[in-house]
Amino acid sequence: MVVVGLTGGIAMGKSVVLTGLKSIITEARFFDADQYVSELLTREDICESVLTEFGDSSLTNDGQIDRHYLRERVFDSAGQRAKLEGILHPEVHKEYLIALNSAEREDVPFFIADIPLLYESSRNYHQDLTLVVASDDKSQMERLLMRPGISEEMARKMIESQLPIENKIQLADHLIWNAGSINQLDKQIYYFALWLKKKN
Repeated sequence: MVVVGLTGGIAMGKSVVLTGLKSIITEARFFDADQYVSELLTREDICESVLTEFGDSSLTNDGQIDRHYLRERVFDSAGQRAKLEGILHPEVHKEYLIALNSAEREDVPFFIADIPLLYESSRNYHQDLTLVVASDDKSQMERLLMRPGISEEMARKMIESQLPIENKIQLADHLIWNAGSINQLDKQIYYFALWLKKKN
């Protein structure tokens, strides 16, 4: 089984690439860390841990995590961000290993995992190769500002919280450059998928 770690900068198109790979490599098993984090943030024990670390303001009136409040807190302070990551990252890694082991038992040929903080994390994701999705700074900022509730100041803090994209590109085995047209992106996804299938 070939394990692919998919990563890149925020708002650079990882999710689009993941969706494209799903449509082409139908025999693969996929793991989406962001999707699992969204599920975690609805779990009662996680809500309790967030409440303990971040106080009453971290929850809405109906007891759900206030994601806007959390975002303001964690991207304003590396210490606060580390606290939230300390709650979420062990759970993500645990679920990842469960999915990976399940794919191995079922003899799935490819396991592709979208892990936004793959290089920033100290945890081992056992990937055989990494695929980085990157774009220019202007495109990244434009995409990020299209997201609800993201100011330019917040966008800059979010970008600066991650390893510079130049570093990720240097560490990567493969690169998809997402600063052109949709057609250009689709071609790169297709050729990577074709190359990956030939490895097996």
